[in-house]
Amino acid sequence: MTTTRCHIIALTTQRKSLDLARSNRTPTDPNANAPAKAKLNRDGFRQFSRIAPYLRPHRLKFAIGIALITVSGILTLLVTRLWGQLGGVGVDASSGQGGFELPLPIDAGDLKQIGIAIFMVLVLQSALSFIRIWLFGEITTRMLKALREDAFASMITQPMAFFDNRRVGDLGSRIAADIEAIRDTFTVVLAELIRQTIIIGGGLLALMTFSWKLTLLMLGTLPVAMLAAMGFGRFIRKLSKKTQDAIAGSNTIVSETLTGIVSVKAFAREAFELNRYRQRIEEVRGIALRTALWRGAFASFIIVMIFGAITLVLFQGATMLKNGELSSEQFFSFLLMTGLVAGSIGGLANIFGDLQRGFGAIEEVMDLIVKEREAVDLTRLDTPRSTDSQGLTIRFDNVSFHYPNRPETMVLDGINLELTAGETLALVGGSGAGKSTLASLITAFRAPTNGLLEVDGMAVANHDLTALRRRMALVPQEVILFGGTIEENIRYGRPGASEADVRKAAEDALALPFIDGFPEGFSTLVGERGIQLSGGQRQRIALARAFLRDPELLLLDEATSALDAASEKAIQNALERLLQKRTSLVIAHRLSTVRSADRIAVMEGGRIVEIGDHGTLMAAGGRYRELVEHQLEDTNP
Repeated sequence: MTTTRCHIIALTTQRKSLDLARSNRTPTDPNANAPAKAKLNRDGFRQFSRIAPYLRPHRLKFAIGIALITVSGILTLLVTRLWGQLGGVGVDASSGQGGFELPLPIDAGDLKQIGIAIFMVLVLQSALSFIRIWLFGEITTRMLKALREDAFASMITQPMAFFDNRRVGDLGSRIAADIEAIRDTFTVVLAELIRQTIIIGGGLLALMTFSWKLTLLMLGTLPVAMLAAMGFGRFIRKLSKKTQDAIAGSNTIVSETLTGIVSVKAFAREAFELNRYRQRIEEVRGIALRTALWRGAFASFIIVMIFGAITLVLFQGATMLKNGELSSEQFFSFLLMTGLVAGSIGGLANIFGDLQRGFGAIEEVMDLIVKEREAVDLTRLDTPRSTDSQGLTIRFDNVSFHYPNRPETMVLDGINLELTAGETLALVGGSGAGKSTLASLITAFRAPTNGLLEVDGMAVANHDLTALRRRMALVPQEVILFGGTIEENIRYGRPGASEADVRKAAEDALALPFIDGFPEGFSTLVGERGIQLSGGQRQRIALARAFLRDPELLLLDEATSALDAASEKAIQNALERLLQKRTSLVIAHRLSTVRSADRIAVMEGGRIVEIGDHGTLMAAGGRYRELVEHQLEDTNP
């Protein structure tokens, strides 16, 4: 954890103006969640400096790896030169005139020496490559472990507003795809960039020593043709991507139709779906045909330009060889070295593309890591409840709230409210009245736009956020369980709880009967997001988790909405006992569940329009009574 803190301290100072630019994107911006595409310029290469704190502990090994890459590139040039000598010796020995016969091992002495030299260079190069790959593997493994930890720590300590306009898949890709791209950048791309640069530079120098005339001819034809081919290839790849996108669109229609086949048949929309699919695959056909035409043109271009350029270089070299301007060894070496240099030049396009993706990945991950976060203490695993506490006191003093991207809409407007320790307050009202938002202010998921919110006489903003939240428990309307066992999900409320406490919490939440009914009992796997359990079962597990936590403040947001009437009644009876010695905030639509609350606050349009106990509010004949009577009419039409 100390290493993590050092990383965070070193990186926080590097926060860029890109955060501001991204914060100004609208929720409807289709590129709002798209990874930034770094360019191969000074700013792009500057991304490497942002990751330096993670690389610095391994700088010696990294320097050794770079040196090994450099030596490997030089050895590649050397072995290519030796191949040229091997071919030259064979040709000269076989004909004595520098013809094009295959090299034959006539001059055994020279050939053996060259062959042994080639073998020794290859053995040395393979050993250096093994060491280099192992070194970079160890460096990146350790570096990416720290990166993943810091990225995840930053992600889970972001304020709730951070998650409002971001998709889970996009955030997950920061941990998965982007960090994998960084791994590839350091283990493969960077090494290949250095190696290919050495080969190109050293190879061109070697070519000039063989024949500067032939080198200039080669540089004026082959690289130009290859660069044109690479540009052509990028255009073909764009067309191929359009084809893939069109195919994906047609597959989406198939998936949607089969998923909703009941609706398709019920509304007799088979012909409509078939026509929709027909139009999409006609689009696929058109794009694919266009791609095929351009692929054909590309193949013709390769035949004419690339092979034409090679033929021109070969013709000129053969002429020089015939005229005695080149020896067979030089010509052979020139051809091999040209192929090596041309291959390296051709590979630069993919290397630059991968490097660009790596820059973008570094930018995305580092922007996340250095992003300002909540003041959450990641060193404390749990905090036991104070045994003499009677609950939290909460006071709203003229509190208002609006979402940052909707300043014209006040979700809460001038809330004045006080909860005393041990009191149970129910919030009722229509959808959008502001009930859940009010609760989110208490948990510090959101901060008031105006006004003051105090917990135990201190402004929420001044509290130790970790300690404050550990005094609370929340049971949301939409329960999401973790993909472990039932026991693990209940124990999430208090990891150090005994087995007896876990079982007691499940019993209080009326979850014990169905848990014991499973063959694996508390060890039953709930599946991803709790998919193996029904809605009511998930809600009881969430209640058990909250009961096990034994909080000073219990927040119930439609906590029994997925239960049947009998189970809800039983849960309510259990809650009346469990709500003692703690402050409770209960949000409910079914008003029959809140009659026993100490007070009931009626919310409408972000304001509290009525407050009192059930009897007082019914006698007042106001909004609360209207809601109760309306629900009674719906229940008994």
